[in-house]
Amino acid sequence: MTEITSANQPQNGRATTAQKSLANNFDDFLTLLTTQLTNQDPLNPTDTTEFTNQLVNFTNVEQAIATNQNLETLVQLQQMSQQNMMSATMINYLGKSIGTNLNVAALEGGEASWNLSLGSSAGETTYEIYDQNGSRVFSETKDSAAAGAQQYHWDGTKSSGSTASDGVYYLVVNGKTAGGSKVQVDYSFEGIATSVETLNGETVLKIGKVPVGLDYINSVTQQNLNEPSA
Repeated sequence: MTEITSANQPQNGRATTAQKSLANNFDDFLTLLTTQLTNQDPLNPTDTTEFTNQLVNFTNVEQAIATNQNLETLVQLQQMSQQNMMSATMINYLGKSIGTNLNVAALEGGEASWNLSLGSSAGETTYEIYDQNGSRVFSETKDSAAAGAQQYHWDGTKSSGSTASDGVYYLVVNGKTAGGSKVQVDYSFEGIATSVETLNGETVLKIGKVPVGLDYINSVTQQNLNEPSA
Protein backbone atom coordinates (compact mmCIF):
# COMPACT_ATOMS: atom_id res chain seq x y z
CA MET A 1 0.00 0.00 0.00
CA THR A 2 1.21 3.49 -0.79
CA GLU A 3 0.86 5.78 2.19
CA ILE A 4 -0.03 9.39 1.45
CA THR A 5 2.57 11.71 2.91
CA SER A 6 3.68 15.28 2.36
CA ALA A 7 6.40 13.93 0.08
CA ASN A 8 3.70 12.99 -2.44
CA GLN A 9 2.36 16.54 -2.59
CA PRO A 10 3.59 19.33 -4.92
CA GLN A 11 5.86 21.67 -3.01
CA ASN A 12 5.87 24.57 -5.48
CA GLY A 13 2.41 26.13 -5.27
CA ARG A 14 1.30 29.43 -6.75
CA ALA A 15 1.96 31.23 -3.47
CA THR A 16 5.55 30.01 -3.39
CA THR A 17 6.08 31.17 -6.97
CA ALA A 18 4.56 34.54 -6.18
CA GLN A 19 6.78 34.90 -3.12
CA LYS A 20 9.92 34.28 -5.20
CA SER A 21 8.78 36.84 -7.77
CA LEU A 22 8.05 39.39 -5.03
CA ALA A 23 11.49 38.83 -3.48
CA ASN A 24 13.15 39.53 -6.84
CA ASN A 25 11.08 42.69 -7.33
CA PHE A 26 11.84 43.85 -3.80
CA ASP A 27 15.58 43.42 -4.39
CA ASP A 28 15.28 45.55 -7.54
CA PHE A 29 13.31 48.15 -5.60
CA LEU A 30 15.95 48.39 -2.86
CA THR A 31 18.70 48.73 -5.48
CA LEU A 32 16.86 51.61 -7.14
CA LEU A 33 16.12 53.23 -3.78
CA THR A 34 19.74 53.01 -2.67
CA THR A 35 20.99 54.40 -5.99
CA GLN A 36 18.56 57.31 -5.91
CA LEU A 37 19.33 58.23 -2.30
CA THR A 38 23.05 58.04 -2.99
CA ASN A 39 22.80 60.37 -5.98
CA GLN A 40 20.21 62.82 -4.68
CA ASP A 41 20.87 66.55 -4.38
CA PRO A 42 21.60 67.31 -0.71
CA LEU A 43 20.03 70.76 -1.16
CA ASN A 44 16.91 69.27 -2.70
CA PRO A 45 16.42 65.77 -1.17
CA THR A 46 14.00 63.31 -2.69
CA ASP A 47 10.52 63.17 -1.21
CA THR A 48 10.31 59.83 0.66
CA THR A 49 6.51 59.65 0.62
CA GLU A 50 6.41 57.58 -2.57
CA PHE A 51 9.09 55.19 -1.28
CA THR A 52 7.15 54.76 1.96
CA ASN A 53 3.96 53.97 0.07
CA GLN A 54 5.76 51.37 -2.03
CA LEU A 55 7.24 49.74 1.07
CA VAL A 56 3.76 49.52 2.57
CA ASN A 57 2.45 47.95 -0.65
CA PHE A 58 5.26 45.40 -0.65
CA THR A 59 4.41 44.51 2.96
CA ASN A 60 0.71 44.09 2.17
CA VAL A 61 1.44 41.87 -0.82
CA GLU A 62 3.88 39.80 1.25
CA GLN A 63 1.24 39.27 3.94
CA ALA A 64 -1.33 38.24 1.30
CA ILE A 65 1.12 35.72 -0.18
CA ALA A 66 1.84 34.31 3.29
CA THR A 67 -1.91 33.87 3.83
CA ASN A 68 -2.23 32.04 0.49
CA GLN A 69 0.67 29.77 1.43
CA ASN A 70 -1.07 28.85 4.68
CA LEU A 71 -4.30 28.12 2.79
CA GLU A 72 -2.45 25.94 0.27
CA THR A 73 -0.85 24.01 3.13
CA LEU A 74 -4.24 23.49 4.79
CA VAL A 75 -5.74 22.23 1.53
CA GLN A 76 -2.84 19.80 1.03
CA LEU A 77 -3.14 18.52 4.61
CA GLN A 78 -6.89 18.03 4.14
CA GLN A 79 -6.32 16.10 0.92
CA MET A 80 -3.68 13.95 2.61
CA SER A 81 -6.04 13.26 5.53
CA GLN A 82 -8.89 12.30 3.20
CA GLN A 83 -6.68 9.97 1.18
CA ASN A 84 -5.27 8.32 4.31
CA MET A 85 -8.83 7.81 5.62
CA MET A 86 -9.80 6.32 2.27
CA SER A 87 -6.81 3.97 2.41
CA ALA A 88 -7.72 2.91 5.95
CA THR A 89 -11.29 2.16 4.82
CA MET A 90 -10.16 0.16 1.80
CA ILE A 91 -7.81 -1.99 3.89
CA ASN A 92 -10.94 -3.64 5.30
CA TYR A 93 -11.75 -4.88 1.79
CA LEU A 94 -8.49 -6.78 1.30
CA GLY A 95 -8.98 -10.51 0.81
CA LYS A 96 -12.68 -10.05 0.05
CA SER A 97 -14.51 -10.55 -3.23
CA ILE A 98 -15.26 -7.15 -4.76
CA GLY A 99 -17.96 -6.60 -7.37
CA THR A 100 -18.31 -3.65 -9.71
CA ASN A 101 -20.29 -2.72 -12.81
CA LEU A 102 -17.22 -1.45 -14.66
CA ASN A 103 -16.64 -2.66 -18.23
CA VAL A 104 -13.06 -3.58 -17.39
CA ALA A 105 -10.85 -6.67 -17.61
CA ALA A 106 -7.18 -7.53 -17.51
CA LEU A 107 -5.40 -9.04 -20.49
CA GLU A 108 -2.96 -11.65 -19.22
CA GLY A 109 -1.20 -14.31 -21.27
CA GLY A 110 -3.28 -13.57 -24.35
CA GLU A 111 -6.66 -13.86 -22.65
CA ALA A 112 -9.22 -11.34 -21.38
CA SER A 113 -12.89 -11.91 -20.53
CA TRP A 114 -15.76 -9.56 -19.77
CA ASN A 115 -19.05 -10.44 -18.09
CA LEU A 116 -22.03 -8.68 -19.65
CA SER A 117 -25.76 -8.94 -19.91
CA LEU A 118 -27.99 -7.91 -22.81
CA GLY A 119 -31.47 -6.69 -22.01
CA SER A 120 -32.85 -8.19 -25.22
CA SER A 121 -31.70 -10.17 -28.22
CA ALA A 122 -29.60 -8.18 -30.64
CA GLY A 123 -29.74 -8.46 -34.42
CA GLU A 124 -26.33 -6.77 -34.69
CA THR A 125 -23.73 -6.18 -31.99
CA THR A 126 -20.46 -4.24 -32.14
CA TYR A 127 -17.68 -4.99 -29.65
CA GLU A 128 -14.99 -2.33 -29.18
CA ILE A 129 -11.95 -2.65 -26.89
CA TYR A 130 -10.01 0.35 -25.61
CA ASP A 131 -6.73 0.62 -23.73
CA GLN A 132 -6.15 2.76 -20.63
CA ASN A 133 -5.32 5.78 -22.80
CA GLY A 134 -8.74 5.63 -24.46
CA SER A 135 -7.38 4.38 -27.80
CA ARG A 136 -9.44 1.76 -29.59
CA VAL A 137 -7.33 -1.33 -30.21
CA PHE A 138 -9.91 -3.81 -31.48
CA SER A 139 -13.39 -3.84 -32.96
CA GLU A 140 -15.69 -6.44 -34.46
CA THR A 141 -19.35 -6.76 -35.36
CA LYS A 142 -21.46 -9.89 -34.96
CA ASP A 143 -24.77 -10.61 -36.63
CA SER A 144 -26.66 -11.66 -33.52
CA ALA A 145 -26.41 -12.01 -29.74
CA ALA A 146 -28.80 -13.66 -27.31
CA ALA A 147 -30.43 -11.83 -24.42
CA GLY A 148 -29.17 -12.41 -20.88
CA ALA A 149 -25.81 -13.01 -19.19
CA GLN A 150 -22.82 -13.96 -21.32
CA GLN A 151 -19.05 -13.56 -21.63
CA TYR A 152 -16.97 -11.90 -24.29
CA HIS A 153 -13.44 -13.25 -24.81
CA TRP A 154 -10.49 -11.55 -26.48
CA ASP A 155 -7.14 -13.10 -27.30
CA GLY A 156 -5.24 -9.79 -27.34
CA THR A 157 -5.01 -9.50 -31.11
CA LYS A 158 -5.46 -5.90 -32.25
CA SER A 159 -7.37 -4.84 -35.34
CA SER A 160 -3.97 -4.09 -36.90
CA GLY A 161 -2.96 -7.73 -36.42
CA SER A 162 -0.34 -7.01 -33.75
CA THR A 163 -0.54 -8.37 -30.21
CA ALA A 164 -1.65 -6.11 -27.37
CA SER A 165 0.49 -5.84 -24.25
CA ASP A 166 -0.81 -7.27 -20.99
CA GLY A 167 -2.75 -4.73 -18.96
CA VAL A 168 -6.17 -3.25 -18.31
CA TYR A 169 -8.68 -2.87 -21.16
CA TYR A 170 -12.26 -1.66 -21.49
CA LEU A 171 -15.07 -3.19 -23.54
CA VAL A 172 -17.86 -1.12 -25.07
CA VAL A 173 -20.76 -3.08 -26.54
CA ASN A 174 -23.39 -1.51 -28.80
CA GLY A 175 -26.31 -3.72 -29.81
CA LYS A 176 -29.43 -3.15 -31.87
CA THR A 177 -32.54 -5.27 -32.12
CA ALA A 178 -33.83 -6.50 -35.47
CA GLY A 179 -36.15 -3.49 -35.42
CA GLY A 180 -33.25 -1.05 -34.91
CA SER A 181 -33.81 -0.28 -31.22
CA LYS A 182 -30.81 0.07 -28.90
CA VAL A 183 -30.14 -2.90 -26.62
CA GLN A 184 -29.45 -2.27 -22.92
CA VAL A 185 -26.00 -3.61 -21.99
CA ASP A 186 -24.83 -4.10 -18.39
CA TYR A 187 -21.32 -5.07 -17.30
CA SER A 188 -19.96 -6.77 -14.20
CA PHE A 189 -16.52 -7.52 -12.84
CA GLU A 190 -15.63 -9.45 -9.69
CA GLY A 191 -12.41 -10.56 -8.04
CA ILE A 192 -10.38 -10.70 -4.84
CA ALA A 193 -8.94 -7.41 -3.58
CA THR A 194 -5.21 -7.89 -3.16
CA SER A 195 -3.81 -4.43 -2.39
CA VAL A 196 -4.57 -0.74 -1.85
CA GLU A 197 -2.63 1.71 -4.00
CA THR A 198 -2.59 5.35 -5.02
CA LEU A 199 -2.88 6.02 -8.75
CA ASN A 200 -2.83 9.59 -10.06
CA GLY A 201 -3.74 10.89 -6.61
CA GLU A 202 -6.71 8.53 -6.19
CA THR A 203 -6.83 5.66 -3.72
CA VAL A 204 -7.93 2.42 -5.40
CA LEU A 205 -8.27 -1.27 -4.69
CA LYS A 206 -6.28 -3.55 -6.94
CA ILE A 207 -8.13 -6.67 -8.04
CA GLY A 208 -5.33 -8.48 -9.76
CA LYS A 209 -4.10 -5.80 -12.16
CA VAL A 210 -7.44 -3.97 -12.29
CA PRO A 211 -7.76 -0.75 -10.22
CA VAL A 212 -11.23 -0.04 -8.79
CA GLY A 213 -12.21 3.15 -6.97
CA LEU A 214 -14.42 3.03 -3.90
CA ASP A 215 -17.31 4.75 -5.71
CA TYR A 216 -17.50 1.93 -8.25
CA ILE A 217 -17.80 -0.94 -5.77
CA ASN A 218 -21.33 -2.35 -5.63
CA SER A 219 -20.75 -5.57 -3.65
CA VAL A 220 -18.33 -6.93 -1.06
CA THR A 221 -18.34 -10.62 -0.11
CA GLN A 222 -16.35 -12.23 2.68
CA GLN A 223 -14.60 -15.37 1.53
CA ASN A 224 -15.52 -18.54 3.45
CA LEU A 225 -12.21 -19.64 4.90
CA ASN A 226 -13.77 -22.87 6.20
CA GLU A 227 -14.48 -24.22 2.74
CA PRO A 228 -12.12 -27.07 1.81
CA SER A 229 -9.75 -26.19 -0.98
CA ALA A 230 -10.27 -27.92 -4.30
